[in-house]
Amino acid sequence: MSTPFVCIVVSYIHITCAVLRVPSTKGRWKAFSTCGSHLAVVSFFYGTIIAVYFNPLSSHSSEKDTTATVMYTVVTPMLNPFIYSVRNRDLKRTLGKVVGRKTFSV
Repeated sequence: MSTPFVCIVVSYIHITCAVLRVPSTKGRWKAFSTCGSHLAVVSFFYGTIIAVYFNPLSSHSSEKDTTATVMYTVVTPMLNPFIYSVRNRDLKRTLGKVVGRKTFSV
């Protein structure tokens, strides 16, 4: 668990250094926003793992363990397509229309 985490952290350090060398502010913003969704999913994944495995044995409960396990084995992979497709303008526009209809049709 720690080796992939360290590799991810090292890669993000390299990515950050490369992005900071981009001369335009707009280019830096676009690069960081692209990395942000990936970083959110990675943080969610490792956050739930840390909550399960680094929790003291005295405070373990099967309900909490099961919930956290489902979060990082089922929910995280399901979030990936949604998070990455929300960046698509067409999907954002359609989602806005659907949410707008439901909000005003009540």
